[in-house]
Amino acid sequence: MLIEPPRDDAYRFRVPPNWWMFSCLVTMLALIFGGDTHAQNSELRTYGDPSIRTRVDAQLKMIYERANGPGVHVELLTRDNPLRLRDAVGTQLSASIIDGSADRIVCTVWTKLGIYSVEFYRVGDKLLMVYETFSFFVESAPPDAWHNFMGLPAWESRIYYGAQGEVAYAESHGSQAPAPVINGNELQQQAERLDKLLTKSSARWQRQ
Repeated sequence: MLIEPPRDDAYRFRVPPNWWMFSCLVTMLALIFGGDTHAQNSELRTYGDPSIRTRVDAQLKMIYERANGPGVHVELLTRDNPLRLRDAVGTQLSASIIDGSADRIVCTVWTKLGIYSVEFYRVGDKLLMVYETFSFFVESAPPDAWHNFMGLPAWESRIYYGAQGEVAYAESHGSQAPAPVINGNELQQQAERLDKLLTKSSARWQRQ
């Protein structure tokens, strides 16, 4: 795994409010209701108690509403590799900073094999759910790759956390999706790392 320390040369800018709301709406609809309606090879793998998803989804809707309300919206575009992914080329981060905390963090990483995207949903420092997806470049896709609702070779995963921070429920498509129990702890650490990075960037932006 390629490990590189974050640097402070990220580019910061504010996005137009209409673009932010549209992006949130499209992503949230796919997230809450699932994006596999038109997917090929849509065999679903699950882990844990599915009733957890119903309870957490109600909280996710509240986070979505808060993210589109008053607050600071921050974007970073950097060549750094804050998620410490192998063969990362560039990273884009988006977040809504509410009451000093990033409740919703969206991260997209371009790699040599394709595009990795992850969304973290939190209340304070408590992680509720993580949505991950990786879309392969056609030339890099495994022969048995699952195809998402856009017809792209990909994998995706949703992990829901319990009251003690444990992985309580997960579901995934695509054999390349990582095992939720193994991946769940690493995602916790990534959320904390990105929160510190975005909160620091937000504070700098507001001083300018």
